[in-house]
Amino acid sequence: MVLEKSRSIRYLADMNFWQLLPRPFAVLAPMEDVTDWVYRKLVCDHGEPDVLMTEFTSAAILCSNQPQRAMERLMVYEGEFARRPLVAQIWGADPTQMEKAAKLCSQLGFAGIDINMGCPVKKISKKGACSALIRFPSLAGELIQAVKQGSQGKPVSVKTRIGWAQPETEVWCGHLLGQNLAALTVHGRTVAQKSEGKADWVEIGKVTALRNQISPSTLVIGNGDVTRAGAEGLRRLSGVDGLMVGRGVFSDLGIFRQDGYHCYTDWPESVKLSLLERHVTDHRNAWQGKKDYEKLKKFFKNYTAGFEGALELRQRLMDTHDHAGSLAVLNQWRGARRL
Repeated sequence: MVLEKSRSIRYLADMNFWQLLPRPFAVLAPMEDVTDWVYRKLVCDHGEPDVLMTEFTSAAILCSNQPQRAMERLMVYEGEFARRPLVAQIWGADPTQMEKAAKLCSQLGFAGIDINMGCPVKKISKKGACSALIRFPSLAGELIQAVKQGSQGKPVSVKTRIGWAQPETEVWCGHLLGQNLAALTVHGRTVAQKSEGKADWVEIGKVTALRNQISPSTLVIGNGDVTRAGAEGLRRLSGVDGLMVGRGVFSDLGIFRQDGYHCYTDWPESVKLSLLERHVTDHRNAWQGKKDYEKLKKFFKNYTAGFEGALELRQRLMDTHDHAGSLAVLNQWRGARRL
């Protein structure tokens, strides 16, 4: 299977790491309020993807007088840069701000810069950024060139979707391929679909065919509904160089594991609850109240499934409002069950 392929790539400074990756390769998707360094480390400790990305980060805030809120999204743990290539994903609609943000990310040590041109959230697209750029291709081109200028030689990539209200893959992705990107990730849904319906991997395959004509050196990465069991089929259908896993990691934490893979569904209750305890504890210690505890609740379902009483435990956890509360619930539950 594609996600089992042997990997030995390590990040080398000042090099286009994308060209050194094994084919096919696997990428952990950038996800809002998910892929902070706490969760990236937890994922990597149970199976390392070839490439990881940060949460998407506002260039405007990075360039403001109070950049701390955005800088939190770019925090890494000790030794992370030496472990696997880590790419900073940024977003914005102002070329000057994007250039400055790219320069900062390069100086911080990230292996590359990725531009978010796919987020469907309305409050973001209303600013003319992310998915809105599908409707403003000229501005998208300006932003790419600005990020290249600021990246100080680090490879620049883009993550996008197949269209706004309907697929416009060949026109939109053809335009992006004309920008000579290091890599282009295509989520097989339109902006209007958000996360609904199935990802269209036939459309993603059209991007691969276009790449072969327009920009042979650009790597194409497919995204949307990737599972361990279905990964190889999606790769063969689309011909992509790599696969990006987003929500799939929630239901299968070990999806990137090479040896000794076991579907997460079959992991023992004791192991899942130990992972939950680690996640809550690390989140508390890392952020010291800087990040909203309530955002952590989106993970609870991942750890409380597949065992007797899971729904009851999940409800108890959802009723908590701080780290101490969820840890107390966990300790009580495990004690009663002698886990």
